[in-house]
This record gives sequence, structure tokens and C-alpha cells, in this order.
Amino acid sequence: MIDNMKKTAITFILGLSFIMINSCSTTEQATVIDRKLKFSLQGGANIGGITENTDMTVIPNVETTVDAFTGATRTGFNAGVHINKPLKRNQIETGVDYMYNHQTFTYNDVENMYNGVRELNVSQVLFPLTYNFVFLRKQFPYADIQLKTGYLGQLNFISTKGKGILPDYSSNAWSNGLTLGISAFPFQFESGSKLGFYFDMYRGNQIYEDYYNQSTFKMSGSSFMKFGVKYQFE
Repeated sequence: MIDNMKKTAITFILGLSFIMINSCSTTEQATVIDRKLKFSLQGGANIGGITENTDMTVIPNVETTVDAFTGATRTGFNAGVHINKPLKRNQIETGVDYMYNHQTFTYNDVENMYNGVRELNVSQVLFPLTYNFVFLRKQFPYADIQLKTGYLGQLNFISTKGKGILPDYSSNAWSNGLTLGISAFPFQFESGSKLGFYFDMYRGNQIYEDYYNQSTFKMSGSSFMKFGVKYQFE
């Protein structure tokens, strides 16, 4: 998962560099700040969902097996509808997103006699509310480059299937936390609509609990990185 996050970060930096270069071709300066509500559709890929505990030193009776519990997350997908409200020189953004992740938890604990695999399909409905700082307005007046920070709530729907001897588990239907992201629109059409990109990160409270992911552990929680294409209507 760490390697995928590194690759994603590199791809994002290259994409942002392309946005800057493309926006430099704009010579006409914006003279009026648009105060209308802006509606947009977005969709892309993501990595995350349940953040599992990786510190086996906090597990009772696990002394010799380093890999008593391990987790793996595949790349998922997300899509959503967002609304931006201009507020002076910056903006407020909210909306509704759907995000899906598939995760695999592997148990290999001789001391506690757990051995097997649990597959998890994690579907989440996201409710973001962010304050967006619009920057580089003079240099790139139509790129609409925004740094986003704020709150995000999640409705969680988890289905599982497993094989072997597995610990009992429970899940929380609601979770929430802080989100940070960036978006930009380097392409503008004659109609005034825009095409761009987004990249968001999130860290929140726990949504899954079992013997290896207890509520008292610091690492257990929820998190994601998501990125994709965004189309804003005029």
C-alpha cells in the first residue's frame, strides 16, 4: 500500500506540473469574480477504507509471529456530485461521494489459534465540507487552483466473507475526520464549463474492530487517498 501511495504522489506532482504549464498559455485576465454556485461531477480511483493495525507488539499473547495479522487493499473507485459556493476570494465546497474498496485481512496467529482469510467489500457514502483557498489567481486566472481543508463524514457498509478460524468483528456505520485536498481546472470550454483534476486525503476514526484492531490501538482507523477527473458546469 505504501508503494502505491508513493506512485500516486509522483503521478499527482507530474499532473500538477502539467496544469501549471498549460495554464501559462492563458493571456486574458479575469476581471470579475463569479459568485454563482458551481456544480460539478467527478470520478476516479482511490486507495484506502479500513486502516488496519500493523503493530503486533500491542496484541496480547502474540510474541513470536510477526505476521500474525496482515492487511492488503486493492485500488478502488469513487464518484460524486459537488457544489462550490464562492465566498469573497475563496470558496466553500460540499457534496456527496460514493467510494468502494476491496480489502483482504490474513490471520496467521499460532498463539491465539486464528488462521484464515477475511475478504471485505467496503462501500462508503462520503459527505465532505471544505473551505477552499484559491491561489495563483493572477498567474493562472482560469485554472482555478484550490487547496481544500475541512471535515468529512462517512456512512459505512461492509460485507465480508471468510475461510478458516477467524476472530469475531464489529463495524461502525458512521465515521468522520479531517480531509485535505487540491483541485485545478486547466481546461475551459467555450460554454464556460471546465475540466480538471482532484486529489484528496482523509484520516478518521475507526470503522472496523477485531482482536487485532481494537479501539484502544492508535493505528486502527479509516483513511484514503482518492484522485480523478472533475467536470464543472457553467
